[in-house]
Amino acid sequence: FAMTVTYIQHVHTAKTAGAFLRLLAIWKGGVAKGIWKDLLFYLLLYTAISLTYRFGLNSSEELKSGFERICVFFDRFGDYIPLGFILGFYVTQVVNRWWTQCMTVPWLDNLCMNLTSFMPGDNMKKTRRLITRLAMLSNILTLRRISSGVAKRFPTYEHFIDPGLMTDKEMKKLEKLDQTTEGLHATTWYPIQWAQGVLRKARDEGSISSDFLYEKLQSNLQDICSKNGTLLMYAWVNIPLVYTQLVTIAVHIYFLVALFGRQYLTPTRYIGAAGDYVPVPAGTPGSVNLVGHDDSILDFYIPFFTILQFIFYFGWLKVAETLINPFGEDDDDIDVNYIIDRNFQISYIMVSANEDDEEPEDDTYGDSIPPATLPHTVSSFKTKESAPVLPADNILISEDEKTDVGDLHISSVFQRKMSARSCTPSQYEKQQSHTALGIIKTKFQNIANKTQPDDFDLPVLEEADKTKAEDSEHATKVNEHIA
Repeated sequence: FAMTVTYIQHVHTAKTAGAFLRLLAIWKGGVAKGIWKDLLFYLLLYTAISLTYRFGLNSSEELKSGFERICVFFDRFGDYIPLGFILGFYVTQVVNRWWTQCMTVPWLDNLCMNLTSFMPGDNMKKTRRLITRLAMLSNILTLRRISSGVAKRFPTYEHFIDPGLMTDKEMKKLEKLDQTTEGLHATTWYPIQWAQGVLRKARDEGSISSDFLYEKLQSNLQDICSKNGTLLMYAWVNIPLVYTQLVTIAVHIYFLVALFGRQYLTPTRYIGAAGDYVPVPAGTPGSVNLVGHDDSILDFYIPFFTILQFIFYFGWLKVAETLINPFGEDDDDIDVNYIIDRNFQISYIMVSANEDDEEPEDDTYGDSIPPATLPHTVSSFKTKESAPVLPADNILISEDEKTDVGDLHISSVFQRKMSARSCTPSQYEKQQSHTALGIIKTKFQNIANKTQPDDFDLPVLEEADKTKAEDSEHATKVNEHIA
């Protein structure tokens, strides 16, 4: 059966009313398929308890009131279980872990394209295909350890020989290595090592033109081997079991309590008379119940909001159960067998290209420049958007503001501090004054730091006075320009 439910094609636009509501009709991978059995079993239990209360406990007021007190107690303290926090955090971790594993599954495209580019020619086709097969073999051996679907497809090494993934000689090498390790360690790296040996031989023979290209191909093989190891690590080290158990217990205990706490009760009504309580018919003015039940709650046969809560929380838990092992056999698990088939055929197509296929075609535009936009069909033109607008594209500047102030020779210190276009003349003059005072202060501090009285340098003071005078002159020119 096929896995990995894809539904985005049904919501290609949000303009349609109820775009997501249409997805509720999808059964495979949907919430209805995931929890309908649990919900049906829960409603049967709820109905059984309700019928027992309504028809089985009427003969004994003591049993009836005792049951009602239990229900009131469960309803009052059932919400003490922090179910939303515990379950929400857990599902977040599971989803992050699931997506990381999805992105870790190796694709051989980079390796195969580099093999074709760095080892061209028909004489190297056999070598390219051999390296591709060995890399593919390593990946399948890894997936076989973590995916039940792949393990059923390739249960033994003999099942790799018939489709051409492995030779008899390679099988004997793997079996010997398994005997050496006593089956305690993964040997999925072994075919990658064979592929590296083939690359090294090709480099020694000069089939790879440079060490850089050789290193790049080795890096591609190492990347595949590294991703295989990461997948094995995720399969080995799971989310701590205690957390998974805690979430499972919290959800089931919460709804076990709700089985009683959410029951609709009809407690016996009493009214005080002569220091005692006398049972009276329901609806008698001034009557009360003695079990603490909230009289404002109406008596319904169907627990509507409890059902909604069950769907939300159990649906959430079902998400975690499905995604915690993305290589299983659930509807939303990764279809690893398809990835194997795709990688195997496409990889061979990539590395089996003929030299005739590598001849470049003529430029379709010749020496001309392509148009600003490519042609549209009638259908695509209806949804054509205008060119992007950036934040500063629509700022309008008057002719006076376009005048260049570069000829005023304003010092770089003042240009960095404040632009004449962004402040009033008084603000700019104040900024200049502060800057000049800062320069003078710095000069005097340098003088005060000298240890000997003879070290006082009068030219320094003259330079500060000169700087202040120049700043005042510049400020006057800027003010005149702004005015």
